[in-house]
Amino acid sequence: MSEAWLSKKYLKELELRREDVKDTLLAGCKDHAQYEYLRGRYSSLADAENIFRELLGRVIKDDIKDTGS
Repeated sequence: MSEAWLSKKYLKELELRREDVKDTLLAGCKDHAQYEYLRGRYSSLADAENIFRELLGRVIKDDIKDTGS
């Protein structure tokens, strides 16, 4: 199993979970508490994706830097 494969799988899973939350939000919430929970969940998943992409970018940069020396 390669790092690239694992990275793609992880990002795809985050995307699927965000889509599930979005679909639930669009279908309608039973109350304001559920809406706030789902909104927070969506934001958390988006943050996790951004953090992972930033980390992945730094790792790739470091690898390029290390092999270029």
